[in-house]
Amino acid sequence: MGYSNGDMRSRRLEDRFIKLELDEEQIKDILARRAADLAQVSDPDGQEGVSTQYVSFNIGEEQYGIAVGFVHEIQPLLNLTLIPCTPEFVVGAVNIRGLIIPVIDIRIFFKMPKTSISASNKVIVSQVGDKRLGIIADSVEDVTNLSDDDIDSQLATLSGKHEELIRGVSDSQIIILNIEALINDKRLVIHENV
Repeated sequence: MGYSNGDMRSRRLEDRFIKLELDEEQIKDILARRAADLAQVSDPDGQEGVSTQYVSFNIGEEQYGIAVGFVHEIQPLLNLTLIPCTPEFVVGAVNIRGLIIPVIDIRIFFKMPKTSISASNKVIVSQVGDKRLGIIADSVEDVTNLSDDDIDSQLATLSGKHEELIRGVSDSQIIILNIEALINDKRLVIHENV
């Protein structure tokens, strides 16, 4: 029985590669590492330091940034479901393609004045490992490259609980969130029974 040229090429390729069987957790881990690696951009001037891409967004008058490697997706704020017995900064949850994502309002989390939210707001879904968290934004601005040298980590205005949640402020006044610390913050774990 003969093989066509296409069949032979396909068969040779199959022979060269080992089929990897990965479970869902291993696939998520690989994809998270790839996303973090892709967010790292080398400095085009050839100088020391590494640039990272950040999604910049507005909350009130402040501009914030999250490293692209931790941004899973950005969605309009639709069908927000309130969750009883949660802290005030947990404004609810959204269902995005079958995933239930808790949504927080950083204004309240950082004890800033509360404002109303509407369908014009956006939800930035961030992911660290298998944990996802939605952050309400008034608007999403751009993707910006910043080097570590552009970020000042000395924040005189923040102290205590909030200091570890912010990596620093860029020269362009973008507040860089430490999304890993935010997603793993103990205040986001709810221990009440209804």
